[in-house]
Amino acid sequence: MIHIVSKIMINSSAKKVWSVISAIERDPYFWKGLERVRNTSHGRNVFTREVTLSNSDKCYQKVTLFPIEGIHIKWTRGSIIGIKDILITQIGNQTLLEVEMNYEIQGIAQLRSRRISEELQNESELALQLIKEDIEQIEPFQIKDRKQWVDLIRE
Repeated sequence: MIHIVSKIMINSSAKKVWSVISAIERDPYFWKGLERVRNTSHGRNVFTREVTLSNSDKCYQKVTLFPIEGIHIKWTRGSIIGIKDILITQIGNQTLLEVEMNYEIQGIAQLRSRRISEELQNESELALQLIKEDIEQIEPFQIKDRKQWVDLIRE
């Protein structure tokens, strides 16, 4: 059994965080272990989808959206079986975004479960950072051309 917990504070409202994470078709952008997702059916707040992992394995998920509270993802078939919960908590002007994963690895991948656990932890932390950057619109630091000392004297 693999258990992963990751958290990050985001300088934004829970409503804004929800608007980003609830666009579940963008999951491969944030979750680098996902190559592709394809919704196979959906109801009001429940989606069934086929997920292709970066190693080309196909898995199946049932995704339940709880508006402005979080997302519950149940991995039902494939090399990963288990639960991923994404929770949103408003704290003052900021929002705490948490991810908790409880997975069992199936098939030949069981032999690498320790390495897979490390990869999932890294993926979770990267996903939260990417979500934070997307919401806060963090721009990469711009490096300006340095002037020569002669240019400074002429100014």
